[in-house]
Amino acid sequence: MCGTHKRLSCLLPVLLLLCVGVLRAEKQERWYLTSETEVRSIEEYLLNSELEKRSWLLQANELRRISENLNWQLAGAREAQRKLEQSFNESEAEWLMKLSLKNGEIAELALEAEKHKGAKRLLVAIIALAGWIIIIAGRRLF
Repeated sequence: MCGTHKRLSCLLPVLLLLCVGVLRAEKQERWYLTSETEVRSIEEYLLNSELEKRSWLLQANELRRISENLNWQLAGAREAQRKLEQSFNESEAEWLMKLSLKNGEIAELALEAEKHKGAKRLLVAIIALAGWIIIIAGRRLF
């Protein structure tokens, strides 16, 4: 019995270690029970998530197309504005040139009017002098 005892005493720590290992393994591993309703709910959630993801991607693509279209329109509007500004600047330069010419014509006419004022004064003075001469000559004759 001594030999069997020795063997058992040697095997006992090994058996104890195996039992402790099995117990630890069972403690770490948990088993969850999921009902069929929960599985369906999870599958439905996954399906809805996928559909929502596709919807978001479609919306993102649509927004990208809208953004590109708006950028194209903005570029066209900027080009039109540039052309309008250029046309306006040319028109304004032409108008300023015409205004300058008209101001020059007005200045020339003002000088001419001044000359005519002097001629008018001279004409009035001559008429007055002629009238005075006629009056004096008429008195002597009568």
